[in-house]
Amino acid sequence: MDELGSKKYILNYGLITSVVLTTFSLMLFFLQAHYEQDAFVQITNTLITFLGITLGCLAYKKANDNKILGSSVRKIGTGISLIIAIVSVLYTLFLTNILDTGFWDKVLEISYYQTLEDYPERLNGMNLSEFIEQSKPYVGYFTYPAIILFTILFGFIYSVILALFIKTKKQL
Repeated sequence: MDELGSKKYILNYGLITSVVLTTFSLMLFFLQAHYEQDAFVQITNTLITFLGITLGCLAYKKANDNKILGSSVRKIGTGISLIIAIVSVLYTLFLTNILDTGFWDKVLEISYYQTLEDYPERLNGMNLSEFIEQSKPYVGYFTYPAIILFTILFGFIYSVILALFIKTKKQL
């Protein structure tokens, strides 16, 4: 029952959390604020992710007579993070290929001007078009695996910490 039960919670809470995150991202897109990755956006995304993992683990614990092992918390949290990562990659592909086909050019332009302002020596006299042309081939190779890797990693780390607080203590 543990295996089947945890898969249900992983899928349900992973999809629910992904829908909330995607809705938040679409809201930013329609407000034309999707290029601005400021602290508020990062903190909000992190809180939504952590809330989804926490609620999924607590719902699983409640369904199992208030009993949950630390390993189950890690498994559920990491599984929810995997679902979130997959949906995030699909949303990013949808955003960059359908909604805003010039997304990567704009992101690289913002990056160029930020680098020019902060570390002009790193550009070695490159102009904007050279910077975009040299950077563009690497965007796909690094962005999508990074989304998956870091989402799962942060979900796992959070799950380890969460397990310390919600796992069932051994009865004496």
